Amino acid sequence: METTYVERHIKALSVAKACFELGARVKTVCHLTGLNRHELVRLFFIDERSAPRGRPPDSIEWYHHANLIEQVDASLVTALFERVSALGFPPPDALIGAYRLYRERCTSATRISFDRAFDLVSALRGMWLKRTAEFALHDCPVCRSHYLASPGDHSAKLHGCPFCKLVKRYRCDTRIQAAFPIRAIPIVPPEALGLLSAFLYVSDVADDSLLS
Repeated sequence: METTYVERHIKALSVAKACFELGARVKTVCHLTGLNRHELVRLFFIDERSAPRGRPPDSIEWYHHANLIEQVDASLVTALFERVSALGFPPPDALIGAYRLYRERCTSATRISFDRAFDLVSALRGMWLKRTAEFALHDCPVCRSHYLASPGDHSAKLHGCPFCKLVKRYRCDTRIQAAFPIRAIPIVPPEALGLLSAFLYVSDVADDSLLS
């Protein structure tokens, strides 16, 4: 069934609201929704001065000069975007969902802003701000992680991907340890396991009988 103009407009406003909640600039939301700046400011802010301001993120060349932690985060955001997209969500919704998942995984302040994520996905898919894809997600042959790089760049086969480098440096780099702290495995009490607890008990008894 074909959607009406009203339905599309309501959907665009819903996307805009989610983007602003994630810290997006007005210009970014214009690209994602097709709504004009005047309407967005009128509906979501008291006046022009209260709308998010600031310079847009640098060009995608930023990634090639970014530090290892930032490269890992950029790869994580774009990989999450592809995973959410694979579930059938349209690009704006996939970007919002991916960025929310990214923020949930950050133990401190996020290093990739929503606007930066928008730029990275634009370059990955060749849409919104870009006419052609300037990035690609590659599979690391060593750790099997998906990392961001230029489409024809396979240097990770020789030098390792950002995730391999992060693991290699982890023990001796306090900055990386602070950015990616080791999380303790939660201890689950037996009563919280329900029927699984009974199954584990039966398994233990069977093991003991075999050993006796």
